[in-house]
Amino acid sequence: MARKIIDDSGFSLLEVMIAITLFAFFVTAFLTGQGYNVEDSRLSEEQLMLQQLAERKINELILDPPKFTNADDNRKETKTFEEKEYSGYEYTLELKRLTVPDFAQLFAQKGGASEEAKESYDGDYFNENTSGQRNSNVEKMVFEELRKNIERILWQARVTVTNKETKYNFTLSTFLTNYDERVQLNIGF
Repeated sequence: MARKIIDDSGFSLLEVMIAITLFAFFVTAFLTGQGYNVEDSRLSEEQLMLQQLAERKINELILDPPKFTNADDNRKETKTFEEKEYSGYEYTLELKRLTVPDFAQLFAQKGGASEEAKESYDGDYFNENTSGQRNSNVEKMVFEELRKNIERILWQARVTVTNKETKYNFTLSTFLTNYDERVQLNIGF
């Protein structure tokens, strides 16, 4: 009797198709992930460049502050970098006087303070008697003079660096000191 020999050593067509589909799925997932990683790296590099350029401009302002005049209040100007390698970037410099809020509101004068604030304050600031009123008037004069001095001496500076092509930007702010102004201590007693 003759025996029939069956050769089962190869892969069937179905097994090959499943293997190719799984391989294609994993390759696609890997390449997509790599693409996102490359894009994230490019964005991180762009953000780092914008940050470095903004820090550089802020440091230049701190080391060599501009002359402050009343005309500079709320000044906003946009310029490009002088170096050729940064020609794709521009920066916007904004200067304005520091504005200090009303100290009377900050310290909750005239009964505007909560009961907790009144209890936590050791002095007689919130008392409405005659000596408290005198102390309050002196404090108002001192705070008002302090506010005027701060507003003359301190300026706010904000630098925004923008990539002209991608329109990505980075903003950095600081305070600048106006060394040309002098502190006034004229309190009328």
